[in-house]
Amino acid sequence: MKILFINQSDGQGGASQLAYTLKKKLEEKGHTTSMFVAKKYSEDKNIFLIKSPNKLFVFISKLSKKIFKKDIPNYIKNKIKNLIKIKNDIKNFDNSNLLKSKEFKEADIIHCHNLQGGYFNLGLLETISKNKPVVWTPHDMWAITPHEAWIIKDINNVEKFKMEIQPPLKPKVSEEIFQEKIKIYDNSQIFVVAISKWFLKEIKKSILKNKKTYLIHNGIDENIFKPTKKTLARKKLNLPQNKTIITFLANIASKNKQKGWKYLEEVIEHYSKNKNFLFLCIGEKNQNTKNIQYIDHLHNNYNVSLYYSASDIFINPSMAESFGLTIAEAMSCGTPIVTFPVGIAKESIEHKKTGYIAKYQDSQDLINGIEYILNLDKEKIEELSKKTRQNVLENYTLSKMTDNYIKLYKEIITKKN
Repeated sequence: MKILFINQSDGQGGASQLAYTLKKKLEEKGHTTSMFVAKKYSEDKNIFLIKSPNKLFVFISKLSKKIFKKDIPNYIKNKIKNLIKIKNDIKNFDNSNLLKSKEFKEADIIHCHNLQGGYFNLGLLETISKNKPVVWTPHDMWAITPHEAWIIKDINNVEKFKMEIQPPLKPKVSEEIFQEKIKIYDNSQIFVVAISKWFLKEIKKSILKNKKTYLIHNGIDENIFKPTKKTLARKKLNLPQNKTIITFLANIASKNKQKGWKYLEEVIEHYSKNKNFLFLCIGEKNQNTKNIQYIDHLHNNYNVSLYYSASDIFINPSMAESFGLTIAEAMSCGTPIVTFPVGIAKESIEHKKTGYIAKYQDSQDLINGIEYILNLDKEKIEELSKKTRQNVLENYTLSKMTDNYIKLYKEIITKKN
């Protein structure tokens, strides 16, 4: 089969890494793949920019960086784009580069991932789906909201985490965008993939509810994310052997409300006077303190795996996750998890048996979870670790994910023909 992927990029962020990894796994199984992106990071010759860059603009940007240490042209361009209150991410991008490409014309199937971010004409789904089978795997809620990445619904709380739109869109414009999305979906034949049971429920009651929907969990590389003896992992990472280590991982989480930074801060503050506790915050640049060590974004998954193995607990205070890749990674390393009930948490963790699921948006219950795990005896921790690892091997591996997508592609192509 020939599969063409569309995504924001091929490298940075969980969705991008997932899409690129799936592309490589399909190639290993003998399939031909290509990918169109807004930003390219890899050297992969089969990854193309969805819009050809203006050579003069690129030259001026490089010159600006060299002279002023800032990309002034791109800064101005983004400001102008955000000020224009037209259909955001709907009809304002020229994607003719994609449609004219040899890769698109020869593709057996088009697999879309995140389509927001100022690079894709969503209305193009109508044209593409009339010519090719289209699979769409959204990695956040943007596909089913007017323009928010997440809408968090709780009995006492409704929070909307919007995409970066400056100035914020007015309710009338927001509703116009929502209605435009509905119209596009009505005129498009797309097959939607949810990556967790929770997300499947959300999609089935959304503006995509009339589309054929499938559940395919994300997969992680169990050969990289695997248990390492705690003392050895700490030795390799130069971490103290005699402290309780609790790890949190999310890129620049302090600037992303969805990742629950405020709850993590409350947990850290609770243990601030306990010299035996060390919190590792991976993906965050900051000055280390007595009980917090900040670790910049890690590009090497083997090192990420070591940090999971070196930890007594992995804490996940996120307010929303469509899947929760870090949960699966930590589970695969056999690390006990304390988390809010988001993403795959409720379907993969048995409360107080294979981890601790804290009350939603309750930092005190996160603390209760930490205390519960730390009070387990060695045998129960070992049993917990084995069960969580086995859960990943049975449900969340790259091979399983890839095989499920291949099965889906073949089913859809057969129906199309």
